[in-house]
Amino acid sequence: MPLPLRLAAITSLVALAVPALAQGVPELADLVGARAAGAETQMEARGYRLAGGSTVRDMKFTFWWNDRKRACVSVSTVEGRYASIQPVPAGTCDGAQAGPQPVPQTPPPSDQDAGSLVLVCYGAGTRPSVTTAPDYKWNADRHKWEWSSRLESSTQGFSSDVQLELYGDHGRIHLGPSLVPPIHSGGSNGWWDLDALSVTPTQITGSYRLNGMNKPKFTIDRRTGRIDIRAMTNFAGQCDIGNWANGTRRF
Repeated sequence: MPLPLRLAAITSLVALAVPALAQGVPELADLVGARAAGAETQMEARGYRLAGGSTVRDMKFTFWWNDRKRACVSVSTVEGRYASIQPVPAGTCDGAQAGPQPVPQTPPPSDQDAGSLVLVCYGAGTRPSVTTAPDYKWNADRHKWEWSSRLESSTQGFSSDVQLELYGDHGRIHLGPSLVPPIHSGGSNGWWDLDALSVTPTQITGSYRLNGMNKPKFTIDRRTGRIDIRAMTNFAGQCDIGNWANGTRRF
């Protein structure tokens, strides 16, 4: 492709991508795309303090707590720049919270006892996408090339969270919006029941049904905390145990 067309294509794709990345926490949207070093200073200036973090593939996740807002956010960093800023459950920033904690308005279901296993996972993935790319087409009537556009199949990166609740031989999974296809069925408030669930001392496997054609399978390594979901939309991340049990191992 000639250089002018390549530059135009890149500009077009960037313009399409920026609004998607900017979604999440409106007051911090201007930091998406900023260099991490300077953005961290801005986070602190706006009342946030670092509460922890993890690394998945080439993406780094940090969690920030705001005492005034009683809110926790997840920041993903790629190649030294903030890629996305998303709100996450307050429990993710447990280590940074100070002062009296608000009483939950809705208690957890009675079956979420200390013997259950609740996992909160954060990571990144890819999904099929369609983008508009600039192009030139020959106009035989006017005998010249004219500007046009075309649709191209591609993949889109995203960051998301996944939550799992396991109770003996059954359980359910909660998916972030990026992991839910436009056409889906069977879910309840973002939760899907697990099928073929297998829990061993070293591994957790299972599947769930989003629709007739899309039945993702997941694997969790209990030694490392890594989760992998394989389907039309792929996802890999890191899991930590929830607050329902106080075990000494990762989970």
